[in-house]
Formats: sequence, C-alpha cells, structure tokens
Amino acid sequence: MSGNPRGRGGGGRGGDGGQRGGSRGDRGGGSSRGRGDFRGGRGDGGPPRGRGDFRGGRGGGAQMAMRGPPPGRGGIYLDGQPIPQPDPEVRNAEDALVKETRGKMFDGFPGRRGYGTKGRQIVLRTNYFTLTTAYEAKEEEVTLYRYEIDIRQDLSKQKRRRAIDTIMTNPIFKKVHWATDYGAILVTTAKLDLQELMGGAKTRKLTMPPEGGAATAPSPASDSEDVPEFVRQARDRNTFDFRIQYQSSFDPRHIIDYLKSRQGGATYAGNGDVVQLFNIILGKTPNSADAVRAIGQNNFYPFHPHPGIERYDLGGGLEALRGYYTSVRPAVNRLLVNLNVTAGAFFKPLQIIDLLREFRGNPEQQEAFIRMLKVKCPYKKDGQAAPFMTKIKTIVGFAKPTDRDRRVKRFGNAKEVKFSYTDTTKPNARPAETTVYDYFKNHHGITLQRPEVPVFNVGTRADPQYMPPELCTILPGQAYRRFLSGDQTTEMLKFAARAPNLNAQSIAGTPKAPGNGLRLFRLADPPGQPDPQDQSVGPFGFRVGTQMVTVPGRVLESPKVKYGNKQIVPRGGSWNCAEQKFSRPGKFSRWQTLIISRKGPKGDALKGNPDQLIGRLSSFLQNYGLDIGERGPTAQLLLDQLTVQNREYNDRQLKQAFQKAESNRVDMLFVVIPEVDKWLYARIKYFGDVEHGIGTICSVGSKLEKEQGQGMYFGNLALKFNLKGGGVSHTVENTVVKPIDNNTMLVGIDVTHPSPGSTDGAPSIATMVASVDANMFQWPGSIRTQTGRQEMVDAVEEMLGERLDLWLKKNQNRLPTKIVVYRDGVSEGQYNLVLQHELPSFQKTFEKRYGSMDKWPKMAIIIVGKRHHTRFYPTRQEDADYNPQREKGSWNPLPGTVVDRGITHKVLREFWLQAHQGLQGTARPAHYVVIKDDISFEADELEQFTHHLCYLFNRATKAVSICPPAYYADLLAERGRAYLFSTLAENHASDSSVFDSSNEWTGGVHPRLRDTTWYV
Repeated sequence: MSGNPRGRGGGGRGGDGGQRGGSRGDRGGGSSRGRGDFRGGRGDGGPPRGRGDFRGGRGGGAQMAMRGPPPGRGGIYLDGQPIPQPDPEVRNAEDALVKETRGKMFDGFPGRRGYGTKGRQIVLRTNYFTLTTAYEAKEEEVTLYRYEIDIRQDLSKQKRRRAIDTIMTNPIFKKVHWATDYGAILVTTAKLDLQELMGGAKTRKLTMPPEGGAATAPSPASDSEDVPEFVRQARDRNTFDFRIQYQSSFDPRHIIDYLKSRQGGATYAGNGDVVQLFNIILGKTPNSADAVRAIGQNNFYPFHPHPGIERYDLGGGLEALRGYYTSVRPAVNRLLVNLNVTAGAFFKPLQIIDLLREFRGNPEQQEAFIRMLKVKCPYKKDGQAAPFMTKIKTIVGFAKPTDRDRRVKRFGNAKEVKFSYTDTTKPNARPAETTVYDYFKNHHGITLQRPEVPVFNVGTRADPQYMPPELCTILPGQAYRRFLSGDQTTEMLKFAARAPNLNAQSIAGTPKAPGNGLRLFRLADPPGQPDPQDQSVGPFGFRVGTQMVTVPGRVLESPKVKYGNKQIVPRGGSWNCAEQKFSRPGKFSRWQTLIISRKGPKGDALKGNPDQLIGRLSSFLQNYGLDIGERGPTAQLLLDQLTVQNREYNDRQLKQAFQKAESNRVDMLFVVIPEVDKWLYARIKYFGDVEHGIGTICSVGSKLEKEQGQGMYFGNLALKFNLKGGGVSHTVENTVVKPIDNNTMLVGIDVTHPSPGSTDGAPSIATMVASVDANMFQWPGSIRTQTGRQEMVDAVEEMLGERLDLWLKKNQNRLPTKIVVYRDGVSEGQYNLVLQHELPSFQKTFEKRYGSMDKWPKMAIIIVGKRHHTRFYPTRQEDADYNPQREKGSWNPLPGTVVDRGITHKVLREFWLQAHQGLQGTARPAHYVVIKDDISFEADELEQFTHHLCYLFNRATKAVSICPPAYYADLLAERGRAYLFSTLAENHASDSSVFDSSNEWTGGVHPRLRDTTWYV
C-alpha cells in the first residue's frame, strides 16, 4: 500500500467571497472596484515541464519577496536617451491607405475615413516591438507547417500538457524546430514524416510518465500479465491515444505583402492563422520552462526557482507574481509584438500546515481555500527503506463523514480519522483499523507534531487517501482563482500599480540590461552575450526588435464645464465644484437617515450627535440648490455582528426598517453604516432598489464624521443626491457637436459573468443604459439575467424598447433620429458576433417603432475595450502628468492623449484615448473600435465627442477613463451582482449549490425607480 492512508472524509461551504483581485481606480471619479489586469486566472497546477529560462546572468531579474511597497520612483522612461521618431514609412502607408478605405466596407466593418488632427502633437513610446521576417530582411525564408494534435481521451489541461510533452520526446522532433500551444496546434519548420511518427497507424498509444516525472521517452502501453495490478491501473490512467495530422503551410511573406499593400481592398485569408502561429512560437520558451506558469491567453508568470521571479506577499497564504503578456499584432506596413507587464495572485509554495496558519479562517473556509490544490506528498511502499519518494496529488477536501467508511464525525484530525489497513509485509495479515496518526507513527516512524489539525483527502470521496497537512507542500505556481480580500487587494495594488517608467524597464530594460519581459521570451540578453533569438525565434524565420516603437500622439483640449451660468476650465482632467449651484437641481419629497450599528466592539456607526451631523449635511445639500423636501426623523437600527451565521436575523431587521421607511413615504434613504461590508451593502441595495422602491446612499460613519476633508466628502454625497433626485450637476460646453444633435440617443451595453467560485449555473447579467435628453447626464437602464458566461445579449429588443419608451416620454413623444451604441466587454474575436446577434435585435425594434427602413435612426456601434495590454509612455517631461514646481505627478501621459496611428489596424477604425488623469500606476487608455457607422463620423469628430463625454460622469468632478455610456452599463451590471450577492460574490467552490431562478432575482427593479439613474 502507498504511504497515503486510505479512508473517508466530507465537504462544506466555502468562506467569505472577499473582493475581486483588481481595481478600477484608474477610471477617475470612482472608488477602487472590480476587475483589473491582475486578476490572475485559472492555473494549470501541473508539474514543471521541459527546459528554458534566462541565459547569461540575471540582468534585471532581481528576486523579490516583499511585504512593504516595492521600491522605485516615477520619471521619463529612457530619459536623456535619443528619442526615435515614428517610422515615416508607416505614416506614408497610412495616408495612402486611407484614400482607399474611406467610405468602404471590409468584411462587414466600415473602413477608416481618416486620421485625427486636433490637439497638440507629441511623440510617445508604446509597449510594441517590431517583428521582422526573414523575407523582409532578405534572408533565407522559413515556411511554417501547421499540424493538429488529436488526443482521443478527454484529458485535463495539465494532463494534456504531460501527454504532449511525451509525444515530443519522439526522435523525429529533433530533426525540426517546433512549438506547440499545448492544446491542439503544433507548428514546425519542416514537414514531418507522419508515417514514421505514427508507425504506419492512424492513431498511436503512449503512456506518459507519472506527474512530476520527466518526459524522457515515450512508454508504449503494456498488457503484460506479469505487471502487478496496481502498476497496470496507474499506467492505464496515464495511457492515451493520439493522432497528428497535417493541416496547412504558411509563408510569412504573404502577410507582409498584405500589410505593406497600399490597396485597401487587399486581403490575405491566412492573416489570423499566421499570427496565431507566431504567438505560439513566441510563447515556446516560457511555455516549456521549468518554473513558468502559463495562465489564460499568452500570460506567463515566472515562479520559484526561476531567476526572473518577482513576488510580493499578499497575506493569507497568497503571494503576487509579476508576469508578462505577449501578442503579435498586424498593423499598417508591419507586424508588431505587444509585450506588457501583468500581475497575478498565487498560492505560496508552503507546507499545508503553514498555509492554513497564514490563511486562518474556520475549517469550512480552510477547506474551500485548499480544495483542488496540487501538493507534493511523501510516498513509500510497504517494506521500502527510506527515503520517501514524492508524489503529486490533488486535494479534494478534508476528511468528512461523507467519505466511504463513514468513520469521521466531522472534519477529522489525525487521531480521529480511522481506516482499514492491511500490512502486506506480514504473511497472512488481516485488515485492521488504525488512525492516521498511528499509521504514520507505526509504519513510517513519523510522529505528527500537529495531530489536532484536520487531515485532508488526496484520493476521491469513494476511495479516499488521507494525508496530514504538515507532511505535504504546495506545488509552486498555482494561481488563486477566487476573490481577494480587501487587505489583499490593497497589497496587490502596491505591487501591481507601478510608475510607467518602472513598468517599461521591466518590459524592455535599459541600455545596460534588458528587461525581464524580453528575457523571459528569450528576445534579449545582457550586452556581450550571444543573441538569444538565434535559438528562440530566429530558426522560425523572424526576429523581434528590442526597443519600444514610438508613435505620434495628440493631446486634446479639455472642454469647459458649466454649473448654471458659470464656466470652469478643468486642469489635469479635474475641477472643483465648491460653492457652485447645480445646473438642474434634483428634488425629493421626503428623505430620511437610517443609522445602522452592530453589536460588538466598534459597532457604533457614529460617535457624535447624529442630528447635528445630518443637519450640516442637509444645509450643504441645499447650498448646491437641491430641493431635498421634508427631512424625516433619524432612524436607528441595531444589527447583530455581521457574520454568515447572523445573516438571517440581520436580513429580517433590514427588511423591517425598509418597510417602515416605505410606509412613511420616504423616497430617499441616507444609510450610515458602521463599516464596509459587502453583504450589508448588497442587502441595502436589494431592499431599496428591488423590494421597496426607495433610493439609497450609503456612507461609512467614520468617514462621514471626519472633519478633515468633510466639505469634499459632503460634496461627493451631494453629487449622488442630485443624480438620484433626477438633477443635472453640470454640463459640458459643445458636447453636442457635428454630427451629434439633440435628437441623438446614446446607449451603453455590458455583460458581467459569474466568477470562479460562484454557484453552479449562476447567470450572467446583461445591462443597457441610455441617455434621455441632450444633457446626457441622466442614464436610466434596463437589467436582465441570462445564461452564464454568454457575452452576446439576449434581451436587446426588450431592453431597447424600454429605453425608447422613456425617450418618448422625455422628448415630447419624439423618437431619436440617431443612436450611438458604446458596447463594453467584447473581445476582438466577437466583433462579428455583435453584428450577427445583437444588431438584428436593434433592427427588429426599429421595425416595430419606426416602421419602414427609411425612417429608422442612423446608427453607430463602437466597441469599448479596457482589458487590453496597450500602454503609452511620455518621451518628454512637458508631455507627462508631472508638476515640476510641486514635484508631484504620475508621469503618465496627460489627460486627453489620443493615438490613432502607428499601431492601428490596416483598415478598421480604432483609436486609444486616455481621457483621465492616471493617478496610480501606469494609466490604461480606453480602446475604441467602430464596427458600424451609418452616421459617418470623421476621426476628429468621434475622438473629440468621446473625449468630451468623459467629462460628463455624474458622480465625479474629473474626467473618467472610459466614456459614460460604457461606464454606466458596467456600474449597472455590478449592481446586479449585488442583487445576486450570495450566488455570484461568495465562494461556493466546496459545496454543491446550484442557482435556482425561481427563488432568485432575475431582472428589473421597483417601478418607482425604473426611470431614474438609481444604480450610481
């Protein structure tokens, strides 16, 4: 028998959902919230594979294991070095192409009409590198051959990698250069002899080595009767059938000819295929490295003992790792490689006992935390002398009563869990019952030091194998896929949010040392070393430049902001509204304050006199011109401690408080809470928005009472009061510019999906918001649930009908003549799906509401991208967000920076706009792509209009990073997540919860709020 005692054990509900690992604080005007580009993702959890890491010394690859904020300061990247000018050949090609693309359609998309000219001209570096093929360099060209790897068994991602590694040990692959995505694609530099590889058969059977073993040679499957049964069973689990088939070949010269062609109508059908093969080749080195984890699409994270590891302690058993993303991008006249820094949350490679000590939590939360982790366990057969061997196992949970033998009363520890054991080293031995503790002491000479800790199961529920936590170690490089806590999110921001010049150095390095990004992909090594591209990408017929390209940019002038009759000129993308009157004050009939405290230490929401405090707030609101109506008496509510166990009681108390407020005809409830608590916030919003139709604004008592900065805090509350009261806080000069007019309705659409750990069958949430008048300040919306993880919106027709009904109501029964849709959250591969799936729903609605097509509104659809990897770096101090007199600034590009040349698609209309001030880390511009345009926007018109919109976010006095239609649609989707808090926001990884639509919210809000912007 193995050294893993077998027995039984059980399940349990996961712990607190915590927060998402990210922040949208870079949007401006909003708090840190939601997704960022350091969410980590699904980890492989597989063993180290193959070879490959940094060569020729560490250079910039310093190892870091930090607890405080990482060192470094902002500045201009490569300050003092010559600034290369943007490639003039690219600009000439762009100018020639636009004459061909204007007014034409390409694969269903409108061609570029021109390039923007407005704004001050600047030069920016960007995290793109030139890719030069052998054809362009006039060297010997390399044909790329694509094959399909077909493995007949349904293997996990980790096991498939092991299987492919086993296939690649065949001597035939030593004759060619090859790369694979470890999925289904193999690319080689010469045609394979498939007859030799497959042995003349259509399929071939191989056995991969055990997990953690080296794939040194493929083992043929064996049915020999001389093989022991346990060996045969293990071999069967690792045996697979495969077939490799030739698909096609590609000469990279064809895509280069296409990109360099000055004919807008020129096409190359293999464009996407060649780019895919280039991406696979670029990822070959990190994908096969011993200590690099591939996460999702083209993200690679070095972990211990890789020399390029950069890590940071997040607390609670987790650490952040710095990784790198890469992607080949076709652009005008050339191919480019986009290379960016990213960060992800990973489990620390600790002993399980130490991991649980750091994590804390109750046993149910601990089980959810470690479930499905890969661990290294000691292993030896009966009678085998020391030392132990190591096996890699997967944790399925703690020992539970639901395990087979049912000898566990709860999460059992080593002295409680018993199992039946036969000592095969003794003749005629009979099964005997033993505890896990006694088994290790008597049979392996190990006295457990922490026998009181629950043992965990590394087998199955039907055939459990129990291990004590102190004997097993977490396999490194395993991504954490669930929500980060608030403290962990704060720590992640310290690690991930770095000044732009520091990120640029990590990617590309300096003249003295290449960056970790280039080195990870073996694109550069320190000066004096052989060129690593001779071994990495060179044999595949291309090379990658090691200097970031420069592109032309422009800084657009900010619009003037108006409060009533007074104009304010924003500075640095922000302005001060103190002592101003709102342009159109909001109105309430009756509002009331609800102060919620809880039992326990520091449970009081307010320390001082609440009536005096609320009185000051009331006067502040009136100073802005708000008609706040009658202020009802302040209500008090005492909840029990905010734990999962007390939720049923607390929920009843909250419901009673809202019932009372509704009976008192309150239309706005100002709720003071004792602390930030996601569940409490979610229930307040659910009862107010859905059940009782009462607008709500939440405020943490300690922030409300804090005298320092109280005026600014009250001002932010006033913006929310005004918005929820139907008011218009400010307007923007010349928002309505050609071709936009007063009859144009703006629409925002977004979809948010269940997170890892959500209830099985949890839905996605689709939203649509729309402006109601030329002020573009009020944005009521529609919200629905739909099939989980489905990006295309099912209810477009229904939701658009609701938005048009409200437009009619607000505009003298007149329908809009133009509709501009900003569609959020769509990846590049889904642009066509929007036209195929969602556009017909718009057209069906037009047919019902407008009649004949000649009466339909002109329409534009613009995709808004924010999860891309394009970044820009100023080349001069005067073009950076930095004040030399105050010695303060982020060193990001200035607010209003727009780029539509140098890295854009050959024919598609796209641009990047950083409208906001990037206060923290490296600013991420918004990416806009036009996929439909009946309105015929010129480049300057659309860029300026979108920029001006970013100054109309209604709860801030600063420009935001994505335009309000998309931002509001996203906020509404997040509010939907609050309505389904238990289903979507908490961790159900260790239970069998299933979404039941008959008992859950599935869409819509109370009729009293439906026509308001209730969700902001």
